[in-house]
Amino acid sequence: MEPILNIHPLARRREDQSDLRSLFLRNFLAQARVGVYDHEHGRGQQVRFDLEVSLRPSAELRDRLQDVLDYDCLRQGILDIVAAGHVNLLETLAERILAMCFGHPEVVAVQLRITKLQAHDDCEVGYEVRRRR
Repeated sequence: MEPILNIHPLARRREDQSDLRSLFLRNFLAQARVGVYDHEHGRGQQVRFDLEVSLRPSAELRDRLQDVLDYDCLRQGILDIVAAGHVNLLETLAERILAMCFGHPEVVAVQLRITKLQAHDDCEVGYEVRRRR
């Protein structure tokens, strides 16, 4: 597998490049009910999430959790979204995750890759999106 996703340079504004900070979840596996085919309804399948969020630097960092975006918040947000019920398209699932990420004001860009690990025996399939505010 290739290394963690990086926000593409074209997705960054010039002023963002001087002090770019990222928070990421790599190889996060969860059961999700996703797919349009009959055999995908009524059951979960293993899905891998690779998420990277670019953050506006904190004005002051005092070594306190409340001063930063907690990666557990992003992880739990994804779990809550997949627990909400069946989604037909990976694109729809991705949009929900993007909305959750951008609900945090310090997030300036998101890169997300969702991979369905059990769709085919001979390959992995998925969807990837990069977005900035």
